[in-house]
Amino acid sequence: MINEETLKMTISKNLIKYRKMNNLTQLELAVELNYSDKAISKWERGESLPDIYVLSLIADFYNITVSDLISDQNSNERKKIYRVEKILSLMSVAVVFAVATIIFVYLIISNYQVSRPWMTFIYALPTSSFVLLFFSKKWNQLFGFIISSLLIWTIALSIHLTLYPLENIWMIYIVSIPLQLILFLWFILKIYYKK
Repeated sequence: MINEETLKMTISKNLIKYRKMNNLTQLELAVELNYSDKAISKWERGESLPDIYVLSLIADFYNITVSDLISDQNSNERKKIYRVEKILSLMSVAVVFAVATIIFVYLIISNYQVSRPWMTFIYALPTSSFVLLFFSKKWNQLFGFIISSLLIWTIALSIHLTLYPLENIWMIYIVSIPLQLILFLWFILKIYYKK
């Protein structure tokens, strides 16, 4: 039979694990649950236990069961799921480039009067960045920052190369600079307030 201290430590460990897996701070979780961040902190330090109602709220929020929160789980299963998600995201990027390749070959073979058929690969860059950004929610924040930055600059590149003969089109990169700065400050803010 499990004693109260062991149960507190197990729940504490699981609360921390699921919060970090979802890239949340204690404050963000507190807002979602409508509890104070001090209560979240006490639960995660094992100083107190959330009641069963709160455990069910937390489980619903993370789309897991209460049993996942109160039991000592084997992390190998979660690691396998994490690996599968990474492989799926990389496969999705490969599909984007496969489609770009098919369109490129079709444009070449069909003799369409397209001046730059290689642009299909340029358009695949922001598309694949967006796909990776979609999957990066479960990954760490640095990866999300890098992919978001890549998305900003590949969109700018696509616009620049699409409208290339236009005079001063290079200024699209000037617009990207404040976007990158905002993204960087958001990243720093999330790191700073992450507990």
